[in-house]
Amino acid sequence: MRSLRQTRPVFIVFLYVCACLQFVRFYVRSSDFYLNLPAYLAGHERLPFQERILPVILMREIFHSHFMMNVLVHDQGVAARERAPFYLLSVIGTFGAAFFTQLLYRSVSQKRTLPFLVLPLLLFCMLWTYVVHNEANFSYPYDLLSLAFFTAGLYFIHERRYVPLLLVILIGTFNRETTLFLIGIYAIDCASSGVDETLSGPALAGLTRLKSLSIRKVPWLRVALLCGIWALVKGFLAYKFRHNDNSENFTRFVYNAERLKLRLVPALLNICGYLLPVMLLYWRRIRPYRFGNYILILAIWVPLMIYTGVLLETRIYGELCSWTAVAMTLLAEEEAGEAATRVSPRISTTRSAEAV
Repeated sequence: MRSLRQTRPVFIVFLYVCACLQFVRFYVRSSDFYLNLPAYLAGHERLPFQERILPVILMREIFHSHFMMNVLVHDQGVAARERAPFYLLSVIGTFGAAFFTQLLYRSVSQKRTLPFLVLPLLLFCMLWTYVVHNEANFSYPYDLLSLAFFTAGLYFIHERRYVPLLLVILIGTFNRETTLFLIGIYAIDCASSGVDETLSGPALAGLTRLKSLSIRKVPWLRVALLCGIWALVKGFLAYKFRHNDNSENFTRFVYNAERLKLRLVPALLNICGYLLPVMLLYWRRIRPYRFGNYILILAIWVPLMIYTGVLLETRIYGELCSWTAVAMTLLAEEEAGEAATRVSPRISTTRSAEAV
């Protein structure tokens, strides 16, 4: 029995590693790579795609490494030679996201009774968000790396570790500009400071939780520094690629409005495997309340994506997969705890009656 308890975690980790690799294999093979790869690597791709430059640096190194290319490309390889570096970046992004999602769960959960559920939920959210599409089934080399950066940022925010968060903003913005939302979540986290100690109740009304936020607790100088770093990186990239084709760098409000059709509603709601809308409905039950409040970032995220993104590409909300997986696990723990509380008195009553 002792050896079984020792080997079981190792076997579970092995299964999860296999699951992550299988997800990436399917993702790379089934999705359409949207970018012109030679132009992207040369710095001549369209905007705003070219400004997401971190994968360019990494992919060039992989292409120039004979060892890496020999490992990734063979007769039974997962992808053709031109997509092998994309596969490796996707593996790194997936494992990075999985690692920090587990750390985030351990940081947030007070019960830690369902750690085995976190990664399956994360992969479920990722599969639906990035792969299960009939329309706009596109992939980009920075998507899964962005999920890893964002999840690391969420972890450092909840742990109140400012310097690592600053580094995530600095490096992650070279990958994708959605690091901007981490700054908003950081402000929400600070404004929620102490809320779990002052509020109680199984399901607080949303209005009560909103009233508990205090902007006076937000360290605005630190927020300004994060914004300054983000703006500096974006300004540098905008200047560096100022002569690139700008034809796809336009506001998409009208474009998205024309696609709000009834038959496309399932595709539009295909966010985190339809779990993110569920989290909105159960937001007031998510504990700790400080972590649950992170969902308020949608008040900024959704309008910006309607304005600049393609709504049928649910990958534009992909960074929220890790938050959704952890929040769903917390809800499951809460429901399991309440169910156990309801059952315990019945068992005690039954035993008392039997004793009599």
